[in-house]
Amino acid sequence: MMNKVLHTAQQWKEEGWSTVWKTALVRLPRAVPIQALYITNPSGPQPFRLDLPSRRRNVTIPVYVFAPPVKFPELSTEETQPTPHTFPIIMDYHGGGFYLGSCLEQAPFCAKLCRELQAIVIGVDYRMAPIDKFPAAIEDAEDVVFALLNERNPGYDMLRKGVADYLRRQWYETLGTPEERKKDKVPAPPVPHITLDTTRIGFSGASSGGNIALNMAIDAPASLGMPEWKCPIPADYPHPVPLLLLYPALDLRQLPDERFRNERLGPLPEKKRLDIDNHLAATYVSREMSGHPRASPGLVDTSKYLHKNAKSLLILSGLDTLWEQSEIWVEKLEAEHRFKDVKVMRYEDRKHGWTQIPEIALSKEERKTRMEVLDECVRFANVTWQGRDPVAVMDKENGDVVAAQGNPELKHNEREGLKFFADKE
Repeated sequence: MMNKVLHTAQQWKEEGWSTVWKTALVRLPRAVPIQALYITNPSGPQPFRLDLPSRRRNVTIPVYVFAPPVKFPELSTEETQPTPHTFPIIMDYHGGGFYLGSCLEQAPFCAKLCRELQAIVIGVDYRMAPIDKFPAAIEDAEDVVFALLNERNPGYDMLRKGVADYLRRQWYETLGTPEERKKDKVPAPPVPHITLDTTRIGFSGASSGGNIALNMAIDAPASLGMPEWKCPIPADYPHPVPLLLLYPALDLRQLPDERFRNERLGPLPEKKRLDIDNHLAATYVSREMSGHPRASPGLVDTSKYLHKNAKSLLILSGLDTLWEQSEIWVEKLEAEHRFKDVKVMRYEDRKHGWTQIPEIALSKEERKTRMEVLDECVRFANVTWQGRDPVAVMDKENGDVVAAQGNPELKHNEREGLKFFADKE
């Protein structure tokens, strides 16, 4: 343990004081203690933490697991299956530009998916810059997918045992009285028999988390000195896979102040935090490697490298410098004949991250559209897992306009903004 602490201290020292204080500055406001979830996520469920093995020696991957409420059987029946006992799985990735952020910020979103889909939702606490650089975050995300899908992976049994043990603890809390449990007068229930349904999996992420979620559904061709990197979902996986992409970062060739700004955002202020953001964003991936498909998944040919069964819900916020990246990706999807697998919802008057911000900090209209987005994410995943075409269903039921969406035709895709991408090969 002491060796690990000393090694980490040396890594920070090598990064330089400028990087250290800038990282501390941006991470401090997002240091959310888990106890705060009883305020920010009052409807629950609250997550439990589990550490899964990494491909890296002496490294583990913390995940925060949300399990839906279940009904436990009577002990007298000797039954071990709760109701329900089979769960679909969604893996979620928080935002923060790969250098800040927390799984706990995603708790209200993850908890809603968990409750309403009766799903196990796994928030992956992936490694971040400046210490852990590209492709550390992608490796961690993949390793958790392997723990779900690959029976030979060392995390396969650990994940299932972790969920079953948690439910056993929940079961125990339903037996006897608090006083009886305190005095050990209540017999421990058996380990519940549960199944993680790998025919129903999905991925979600906001901002940089959307980058990771899309990454889980693509093959990366050999590029920039790195060999071909296959998708963690097997090519012959036969079931539809929902991707819930909330204002994703699809092209990391741009530093924050290099992104196109539409007229609604206005010019950059003279004193801007982007100086810090540019510095820290560059610590995740070098400019030379920023065009690699695993760093910028929006660049891959979706006709060849996007999993054939991927179905995407793309949420865009207009007051956001990432808007143009997604609009360009939409054009690519159309040109590469994959647009039929993507549903786009545009909120031109919403700021970046508004669906992840606690409700107390939002206006009435922002809360309305926030809830709408969360509802549509639930519906998209549910329809996909039913084997129906979620894009066709949503288009038929409400077209491009839903209750509080505003004007979906306002895209801000000025040609000057698009040239930035066309010129950067």
